[in-house]
Amino acid sequence: MRSIRSIVLALFIIPTTLLAQSDQVKTRSYYEDDQLVPRERSVDFTTLNLKVSLEPVEKLVKGEVTHRFKVLRKYLDSIRLDGINMNYKEVKLDGKTAKYTKDTKGINIYFENSPKWDSEHTLTIKYEANPSRGLYFIGWDDTTGTSRKQIWTQGQGIDNRHWIPMYDEKNDKVISEVIVDFDEKFKVLSNGELLKKKALKGGMKQWHYKISKPHPTYLIMLGIGDYAIDTRKSASGVSMDLYYYPDQPEQLEPTYKYSVEMFDFFEKEIGVPYPWKRYSQIPVQNFMYGAMENTTATIFGDFYLVDERSYLDRNYVRVNAHELAHQWFGDMVTARSSAHHWLQESFATHYDLTYQGEAFGKDHFDWARKSANESALRASENDIRPIAHSAAGTSRHYPKGAFVLQMLKYVVGREQFNAGIKYYLEKHAYGNVDSEDLLVAFHERLGYSLDWFWEEWVYKGGEPHYDVSFESSGSKAYFNVKQVHETNDLIGLFKMPIDFLISYKDGSKDRKTIWIEDQSHLVTFDLKGEIDYYLFDPNYHVMKEVSFEKPLEVLKAQAEKAEHMLDRYEAIEQLINMDFEGKDEFLLKRFKEEEFHAIKDEIVNYMVPMLNESSLELVKLAAADEDAAVRNAMLKATYRIPADLEPTYKALLEDRSYNNIELALDLLCFYFPNNRTEYLKLTASERGGRSNNIRAKWLKWSFIEESKEEYIDELKKMSSNRFEFLSRINAAESLKELNYLDEEFLSYLLEATFSFNGRLARPIAGILDYYFEQEEHKRMMISYVSSQNWSDKEFRKVKRFLLP
Repeated sequence: MRSIRSIVLALFIIPTTLLAQSDQVKTRSYYEDDQLVPRERSVDFTTLNLKVSLEPVEKLVKGEVTHRFKVLRKYLDSIRLDGINMNYKEVKLDGKTAKYTKDTKGINIYFENSPKWDSEHTLTIKYEANPSRGLYFIGWDDTTGTSRKQIWTQGQGIDNRHWIPMYDEKNDKVISEVIVDFDEKFKVLSNGELLKKKALKGGMKQWHYKISKPHPTYLIMLGIGDYAIDTRKSASGVSMDLYYYPDQPEQLEPTYKYSVEMFDFFEKEIGVPYPWKRYSQIPVQNFMYGAMENTTATIFGDFYLVDERSYLDRNYVRVNAHELAHQWFGDMVTARSSAHHWLQESFATHYDLTYQGEAFGKDHFDWARKSANESALRASENDIRPIAHSAAGTSRHYPKGAFVLQMLKYVVGREQFNAGIKYYLEKHAYGNVDSEDLLVAFHERLGYSLDWFWEEWVYKGGEPHYDVSFESSGSKAYFNVKQVHETNDLIGLFKMPIDFLISYKDGSKDRKTIWIEDQSHLVTFDLKGEIDYYLFDPNYHVMKEVSFEKPLEVLKAQAEKAEHMLDRYEAIEQLINMDFEGKDEFLLKRFKEEEFHAIKDEIVNYMVPMLNESSLELVKLAAADEDAAVRNAMLKATYRIPADLEPTYKALLEDRSYNNIELALDLLCFYFPNNRTEYLKLTASERGGRSNNIRAKWLKWSFIEESKEEYIDELKKMSSNRFEFLSRINAAESLKELNYLDEEFLSYLLEATFSFNGRLARPIAGILDYYFEQEEHKRMMISYVSSQNWSDKEFRKVKRFLLP
């Protein structure tokens, strides 16, 4: 049952006698959100000075943190800081030892005398911690020395409290200063400018960083490891430090492609200079997300650290742009509470989509918008929470919110949108905001009252479903538009300007933009020629579900002649589900004439499994397509390989894309077992990307072919903590496909389920379940688990493997 809050729009109490004579009182209803307002605070922290040393083998943090704060309340006897399972060595308030109490979640510090209202104070805490979250020691438990050794942090949402005693919420900002003592063989990165680094005794070095402006505490970061650094400058003179692994210099350029260009683009497009003095990006191993926009110092998963070939399978450009945009949206201007989290993620996604359009072209940008539309519609199948809700979810905070901002740009125009955003950022620079602040900014800067837009797209959820029909009679043509989605207190009718287009056979076009806001609209055109095709909302400017049936010939004309890729794609999508003479030939022709992969992929997915004359030709065309994505779609759509197409697939064993080689190897070894030795010889030197995807597949097929234990041994090693998590998953999957399990491999699987990284722990847990369902493996698993010593935390994970 949905929980809602109703707000009666009345400024005074209306007598019941008048109520009886009047219309029903209008109300506004919204989803309840227990994180609508921020956490209360009694003081305003202004600075945070952290001196820290780290003992990675023991996973120990030794720190001294000094907070400066201002008293916000007239009466105050204590303050509370967050700190998970800390060992406090010393607590001083204004230089004097202070009384305190602690629990597993934090510390309460007591004033000797009630402080004066608005007075300023300092609080210094010496402490130790073994953080289970927030700060991660990578590779120090690998006794073989194979893994990279790193230390890095991930503070969002509220995990920095695991290694720093602090007020760990987004509604307070500090100027942070971080001083780190660590082994001189490693480089250390933190927020802001590097003020000083100096040698210490015993092979140690001290790194001293300080940020120039207040920022939220969840963005305080550390990144430590063995790195090389390439420094570049933006057009405005901002230094950009690009970290990479010194043993893999070939990955620098492909990884950081467009980095300077997007920086310059954002400063111009957003209209506000980069809000900090320096910007760094650092890759880390086993990162549990894509990246994190720590102020001035983005951390990203090293699976985005790619060479020229890996770039074809996965590149960092989108994520790079997303995290850079956060330096304005989230880092400089921060949501006051989680209910307004969209103001960070939706904006970062919007600008990363915008830059993708700059880097990769309009079709790429439009396809990303369509994907956002589909993601939002899927989310609404479960609930209709709005984007301005703490539990809106990834699909709404990221792609839907980005599309909503694009629609706002569509409504007010790009230049006015940019002016409104510039005003909003400058007004709230280095402060906290909520959704209303953005609305007010547009009103103050442009004079628009956009409450209607906020009401339907920000504060309420769901999307419009338009049922559209078209007919022509004599010299007139009519679009009949109905809003057919369910309406209730939480979703109403939508008001949006929508384009209508009629294209004539002579190539001319007739367009109208109509505000659609009622349940039913009739849009009339005076015809100017013979109709070829017609479009409702060409190029998908409005987020929606649409039902619009069209005749075959109209769809064919739309597929061939529509200006925008999305409109041609829509026609192809519908044509694939229709039966008509010459269908395969028509689709094959469209494949040859289209350039963007999405339309080609749609045709490939339909035709390749058919194995008729047209599809066989299509396989050869797709295999030779210059776009790796099209070749990949063809391989994924393959269910059988005729003998005469074996050379076509074999040629893909030399593809530039690692993913495509992996798929081709798997298919060929399965369908042509007599040729396995040849295929394996051709790919013996290929490892794949950082995930060793080709090598894991090669080892599986080599074992099937030759039954050599050395292949099993290499897979087992790859599944251990010597390797990053994607390699571990690939190796484990190959061993699963071989249905191989011994105690060594089992120990690696169980250890993986203890990982903080759910992207490792979850798939490995699924593999363990697969083995446990088989009697031949279950007994060994029970015996092994029962014979080991487990910590309480580990035992909670493994106890399910103790019962038959």
